[in-house]
Amino acid sequence: MSKKFSVVINSKVKKFIKTIIVDSDKSISHRALLIASQCIGSSSLKGILQSEDVNNTILCLKKLGVKIKKRNKKYTVYGNGLGSFRKPIKSSLYVGNSGTLARMLIALLATESNFKVKIIGDESLNKRDMKRIIEPLSKIGCTFYPKNKSTLPLIIQGTSMPLAQRHIETIGSAQVKSAILLAALNTPGITEVEERKISRNHTENILTHIKANIKIKKIKKKNIILLRGQKNLSSFNLDIPGDPSSAAPFIILTLLTTGSKLLIKMLIATQPEWAL
Repeated sequence: MSKKFSVVINSKVKKFIKTIIVDSDKSISHRALLIASQCIGSSSLKGILQSEDVNNTILCLKKLGVKIKKRNKKYTVYGNGLGSFRKPIKSSLYVGNSGTLARMLIALLATESNFKVKIIGDESLNKRDMKRIIEPLSKIGCTFYPKNKSTLPLIIQGTSMPLAQRHIETIGSAQVKSAILLAALNTPGITEVEERKISRNHTENILTHIKANIKIKKIKKKNIILLRGQKNLSSFNLDIPGDPSSAAPFIILTLLTTGSKLLIKMLIATQPEWAL
């Protein structure tokens, strides 16, 4: 039986002239922090989004032994290279509601063989299926406990002898594709991702920016991504661009309100293809 409800509008929005500042991109913020943790030296990241999800990324990395300092709006991440995470004191990491953080952090832990770690999400994330990354990461040698469980909490046991794989991505998941590529960073040989349904390419852009051994071939309606692992990655500087989608509600309101004017201010990516 459907529920009936009503909305009472006390007053109509009148003409307005506004200036808004668009927040930084959350997806790029996650990726920049995680990739910087695998580089050698101090990376400078300006404009990291201030949000609960991104803050959980920072907290998880700190618990894994990564030194991160914030000064004004700039974060400095002191990376120690590939496979340099240390066992958390409580052997567990809380990722909150962020599926992006959960999948990418698990991928980096897949080649950490020195310890087991438990990944825990909030009530909502703990209901989401992680099979899409469990299957490909298991093929490279990572082990998940309990056996046959596909939702968080999960215990991750990395491998010291990861095997490069060929992964076919058909559902257009940027999180799954990124997880495969991040695991490949510390995997010998060439990992191949055949991207049959194109998704956002923030991870590939950052890896290209820091001169990781990555090649992208565009073939008709798909991409072939090749990454040769175990190459030392140098630290980098990055200004996190704004996320245009954050302004969508204000744009709609402006278009629907006669005589209104909206000025949107945001940091534009230095490379045009990053501004998705």
